[in-house]
Amino acid sequence: MSRVLDRPRTLDDLIPLDRSELMALFRTLPPPEPMDGEFVSALPAYSERLWRDTMASLGKPYWLGKSYSPEAFDGHQGHGLNRYRTETGSIQRVARFVWDIGPSTVDDRVSLVMRYGHFANWGGSHDLIDEIRLLAPGLYIGLYHTARPVPGFTPRDGGARSGIEFFFLTGPAAPFVPADAD
Repeated sequence: MSRVLDRPRTLDDLIPLDRSELMALFRTLPPPEPMDGEFVSALPAYSERLWRDTMASLGKPYWLGKSYSPEAFDGHQGHGLNRYRTETGSIQRVARFVWDIGPSTVDDRVSLVMRYGHFANWGGSHDLIDEIRLLAPGLYIGLYHTARPVPGFTPRDGGARSGIEFFFLTGPAAPFVPADAD
């Protein structure tokens, strides 16, 4: 029996899944309620090392997760950012996005869809789009893609856009804190 059909229930169940298993699972999940607060990140085993090395080369040594505010922003349902721990141990709150709960970019269902193009940041320059769906209370599966493949981040071609990659979030672990920049 496929690991997807066994329905993963924990973060430890998700990490070993491959892209096709994660996509099959993602397609079955509902959207989350509006998210509020700081969420902790994790990555699939298949991509973690290359992804973390790529982010470090961009000056973002360790991705801690995402933060969401359900406060309306420029016509969107909410906004958010990414959190990174620097080499000195400080926390950066950067890489902002706007979000809405609405149509997915990958299927005909609903997701929490984040768009970075609203801001002048690295994600915006690559037309980065993230989506979140709910697996279990406090456990989320996210996917992301860019306008064109980005080595180490979205390394595969996917047709009109890059191939899809995945991440996971748990939480919320703390209240939302506004961005430092961008």
